[in-house]
Amino acid sequence: MGRNKRNIRYYEKYSIPPLKLQFESGYEAFTTQEQWIRVLKTGEVVITTSNPYPLYTMQAKEWQRGYDIAYFEKQGELIFKSRFK
Repeated sequence: MGRNKRNIRYYEKYSIPPLKLQFESGYEAFTTQEQWIRVLKTGEVVITTSNPYPLYTMQAKEWQRGYDIAYFEKQGELIFKSRFK
């Protein structure tokens, strides 16, 4: 028989693309102009981009991490620009 039998979950982790791709996808989702934008009755603009991966998976977490980093980088740029006008 086989010397080293591994369960199916061991091989599942190798059947998905590297997490770097999900991170870059999340980063790009925030930085592109093709986000889903909703304008409220009050005139405020709300961005409603959603995560394309199933909840509670590593892919979803990496996508969210990329999206969050892009968001905070943008916030840092805005703060920097407002301080040194």
